[in-house]
Amino acid sequence: MGRIGKHLKAEIDKYIEQVIETRLNYKQTALTFAPSGDDSPPIKDDRIILVSIDGNGKFAAVGVLTASQGAKPGEKILYSRNEDGEVQAVLSLLNDGKVKLETPEKVSVTTETNIEVSASQKMTLKAQQMELTGGMLKCKGTATPSGQGPFCAIPVCPFTGAPQCGTDVSGT
Repeated sequence: MGRIGKHLKAEIDKYIEQVIETRLNYKQTALTFAPSGDDSPPIKDDRIILVSIDGNGKFAAVGVLTASQGAKPGEKILYSRNEDGEVQAVLSLLNDGKVKLETPEKVSVTTETNIEVSASQKMTLKAQQMELTGGMLKCKGTATPSGQGPFCAIPVCPFTGAPQCGTDVSGT
């Protein structure tokens, strides 16, 4: 036997325990069961499905009525919401093999070791302003001399007057 109720609040200690209103002014508490690795407490007024546990009068919260974000068959879309229920960030795993991350705010990647990004074809980074800070930028290859750019400490050869720095690096 199951019930559907309205999420009122969550108490989060080791597990997510929800307070759910299943009928007018009747509140039940239930632990939240979700797929392994999913830590996503519902927000106020989400619709929750409860299932009875072995006829002992206790219930488990096993799902939330979810508004589609446009996933097609074979796709997975994860999204976060603010307290008003507005979608804030979207991670889409698409059925054509693409991964798409959309957010109006900062994206942060933190690791104790290396980050490696590779592409078999072309990689494009676009930004209004880009800043690399901390550590050292090491770029292998040869800079094409243009008289501009960061890839040589002396922009013009003091002996020949030839440009020595460049903005394009090849052979990396």
